[in-house]
Amino acid sequence: MKKTGIIIAVLVLVISVTGIFILWDQNRIFTNDFVGVEMHTHDRCFRSSALIPEPADGPWYPTVTPGEAFSSERTHTFPHTCALPEIAGSNPVTVQTRTIKGLPGIYNVVTRDKGELFALGGATMSTETCTADGDSCATGPYAAKIDAYSMEILWKTRIHDAKKDEDWDYPGVIGVHGNGYVYLVNGYHLAKIDPADGKILKRLKLPTPQGRKPGDTVYNGFSILSDGHVVAKSMTRKKGATADSIRALLFHHDKDVPSIIAVVEPEELKLVTAATVKEPVLGRISSTVFKDVDYIYVSGINNLFRYIYRNNRITLDQQWGPVQYCAGHQKPGTAPAVFGEFVVVQTNFQLSWAPLSLTAVSQADDGKVFHFAPFAGHQWLPGSLQWSLPTVDVENNRIYAYDFLKGRLAAIDFDAEKGFSTAWTVKQRSLSFAAIMGPPNNRTLVLDDANPPSLATACLVWRDAATGKELARSPALPQGAGLPITPGFDGVMYYPSHKGMLTELSF
Repeated sequence: MKKTGIIIAVLVLVISVTGIFILWDQNRIFTNDFVGVEMHTHDRCFRSSALIPEPADGPWYPTVTPGEAFSSERTHTFPHTCALPEIAGSNPVTVQTRTIKGLPGIYNVVTRDKGELFALGGATMSTETCTADGDSCATGPYAAKIDAYSMEILWKTRIHDAKKDEDWDYPGVIGVHGNGYVYLVNGYHLAKIDPADGKILKRLKLPTPQGRKPGDTVYNGFSILSDGHVVAKSMTRKKGATADSIRALLFHHDKDVPSIIAVVEPEELKLVTAATVKEPVLGRISSTVFKDVDYIYVSGINNLFRYIYRNNRITLDQQWGPVQYCAGHQKPGTAPAVFGEFVVVQTNFQLSWAPLSLTAVSQADDGKVFHFAPFAGHQWLPGSLQWSLPTVDVENNRIYAYDFLKGRLAAIDFDAEKGFSTAWTVKQRSLSFAAIMGPPNNRTLVLDDANPPSLATACLVWRDAATGKELARSPALPQGAGLPITPGFDGVMYYPSHKGMLTELSF
């Protein structure tokens, strides 16, 4: 009887995961209006209210969310935000929502000036079934500007037609550079965009492997180096494959084609330098400055690599790594997260029967390595899967990891001498990117929670990051599995969905 129950449970979960894949390809809606509460213009979060968004010398624009993970270190800790109790007090809160439609294939949104949102769309759906760009589908990636006050789409700019040449259309990213311009990478195309009117000011075709169709290669995201140069890395699907979006990465990724790291000058979009990684890299690229040196981190199929960026050149660091993080039946990892003096990488971006694990490596000493499998004891359901990298809180020496198949979220403390230890664990099922809000002594963790049995909808959940206590839960929303959960001004959160919608959540 027990065996039968497990088989049934596994079948239900397989159907649910399949349903999420279908959502990636079928995010169709047919109107361009919004529903929800009235607009608001008063910023109740004093940290975001105090921001002066204007071009700066730093890599990223001084705003709440200039990039999907806030910074090139990919911590997903957002310093210009407020914890939920700072906005709503200690009383029970009601989550209010406003939803805008007409953003098919949306991936991430970023803030710029107050009242400005920018979105990458046309990147999380299959292009084969789309006959023409519109509110219901897209033939390739586009940038969109949204009025954050009225939730009105102000303009859309198509980047390229992926359907025309059967190119692989997979989420890159949109972000706001310190110079104030919007940059978008998708497929092998990088674009510099005028935030005022959406005009493409410069564009560049990024390097692709020799002997391969350029459209089989995509660059999934970018970071910005200390000199302002943009750095991105590639991945390639199998020759002859026509699978699109997430399906191509999960089932048709070419493990024999190494990734390319490309560095681009941001003003004229000129290629500065490029290097080939020894392994294919699935997860996104991360970078940091450690002891006055620019380092680039990428997680290959089995190993974590570090590259040095100096004098407009990329070189493999011969004095550090590579460090093996993936072993046995584990699957390749997500993007590395720079965690103070350490770098953390997680396994099982693809479905695996082996437990998910975390590996922390010292930036100063690659021989100082810690491994941890936070959900190894939860064996009722076999398998492991997580598309999103762990969320790291450097100031509190804490990491938040979660496994979709296990349906668990864990807060994990880290000691530089002793390694990992679990602080708390709760039931929560997510494939999305979490966000840490508020000051170090009063953190709020925000992450979605898929609703059983179909998992077609999810609720956004606010937790006291110190204890795991649930503080608030939103109404059911269309699922946004694998998409970034984004903070905005005024303490609001933005949740994109595979139905081509963007929901603003507030209190």
